[in-house]
Amino acid sequence: MTSEIQILKDFVEGKLSPKAFEQHIYTNSALEELLSDPAISWHGTYLEGTTTFLYLAELNYGNSAGQIEAHGTAELFLMKIGIEVIASKKYMQDHELLISATPKYIDADADFIEKYILPTDKMIAKADKKQFIKQRYAELFKYQTKPPQWIQHPDWLIKNDKPLFFLGQFEIKNCNLFNDDGCIYLFIDTGTGAVETVKQFY
Repeated sequence: MTSEIQILKDFVEGKLSPKAFEQHIYTNSALEELLSDPAISWHGTYLEGTTTFLYLAELNYGNSAGQIEAHGTAELFLMKIGIEVIASKKYMQDHELLISATPKYIDADADFIEKYILPTDKMIAKADKKQFIKQRYAELFKYQTKPPQWIQHPDWLIKNDKPLFFLGQFEIKNCNLFNDDGCIYLFIDTGTGAVETVKQFY
């Protein structure tokens, strides 16, 4: 087994950190060659039209979403070339814990979550981590009386990495100004006093 395949196995099995794997992606020319093999067909997969190397090189390894993508892609590549591997469940378990601790009315992007929501202590116990995440959401995403009840996808406004304060929502019904019924959601920047809105329709 080549050292490049071992690198992939170690990452998929949880023996190599995402940061260390990222360094190999950027600096290991033999690994780049292996992951760029034109003889491997990716027809019908999300890698069709690119190479495994290019896909992995474009990911953000600084957040959990990028790490999950990288982990799954490396595992898929090994399966494609016939290498058996026992994949670590850590990344998916971490993702599921985050989902379970995230309020349904919030959908912040991965970089914001990594920077402001997740604990910096990577050795924190699972229960404590979940409680920490819930507390951070409560501290950052504040509202007047109750959180927004979104008609569509959650769209809590965040400006300069700061979630705006949610004032409330107003129903739009049988209004000549709009083609459909819906809601207007009001947010205020507590620093500037500026009020901003989000509109959603059925």
